[in-house]
Amino acid sequence: RILSSIGVPRQKIRVVFNMVEVDDVIEDEFAPLFGLAELEKSFVLSPRAVIYSNEVFDRLKEIGRSLDDVSADTTDYRARLRDAGSDEEKTLCVRMVAIKRLSVSANRNLDDVFTAVFQ
Repeated sequence: RILSSIGVPRQKIRVVFNMVEVDDVIEDEFAPLFGLAELEKSFVLSPRAVIYSNEVFDRLKEIGRSLDDVSADTTDYRARLRDAGSDEEKTLCVRMVAIKRLSVSANRNLDDVFTAVFQ
């Protein structure tokens, strides 16, 4: 409402639902927001603009790295695990294999949200 009241056009105010569980029905969970959008027509929202909960974000926080950083990391942690000498290095490699696997779905989800918001 504030953005609209200062003249920001409707098409520039876009809602993205964040930390939503995969089995949630967006229209049910956020019914008041959909009602407000229909009533006021002051912002754009799409039921496809949903960032789903993904444990990768907590895991990234634990290791102090970003999703982009991990996605761009070309290290073969499985091979590195086979050659690991210490338990600490083995733990790191196992953790990174899991994080890299989770990052694939998180990136796909973010790409889908971008498409939903800007189409």
